[in-house]
Amino acid sequence: MNPDESQPAAVPASPPSPPAGAQAAGLTAGHTGAPLQHARSVGEALANLAGFIPGFSGYKTTEDRRIADKQLRAAISERLSHVRERLLTAVEARSRSGSLEGLDAIDRSTRRLERLIDRLRFADYGYAAVFDRVHMGEAEVERLYEYDAATLARVGDFDAAAAGIESASGGEQLTAALAAMDALTAEVDRRFEARKHLFDSLPIA
Repeated sequence: MNPDESQPAAVPASPPSPPAGAQAAGLTAGHTGAPLQHARSVGEALANLAGFIPGFSGYKTTEDRRIADKQLRAAISERLSHVRERLLTAVEARSRSGSLEGLDAIDRSTRRLERLIDRLRFADYGYAAVFDRVHMGEAEVERLYEYDAATLARVGDFDAAAAGIESASGGEQLTAALAAMDALTAEVDRRFEARKHLFDSLPIA
């Protein structure tokens, strides 16, 4: 097996269950610093996401869903791209200082993150169309908003993971920091795969 394709041992094997709401997950909004609140209406659920994504169109109509899906993936991939740049900078800094320990491991984590970024940016058209084929009422739309808000909140944790890698002196400290980064990468990847199946039980529209 190519070492770049190996899965980190710290990552749980089973995909996460869709959250009942962002507040129940105990998450906080990334760049805004505002807590994610459990929405009491579709309007509030939309406002939670719009706070992360300027101009977010929402999931009210089929066309809105396609646009909003693209906006969501673009917002997350942009934030993850900044994290990737931090990892690349960390490698450069360690190389310049002559601290070569762990460079290959950081590179593997960076490549895993890059694959996730590419998946988000270049998801085929059929990904957004998953939600076109089902009839989504208010409860389903709210559930999708809350699921996406919780995913965005997890994306906010990448900054802390990157800081851990940057400050790690090496050895077990660096290993633990990289495991945290890899676990987040795998979790967000699984969340997007699971998102396609949130409404498999709904009738075709």
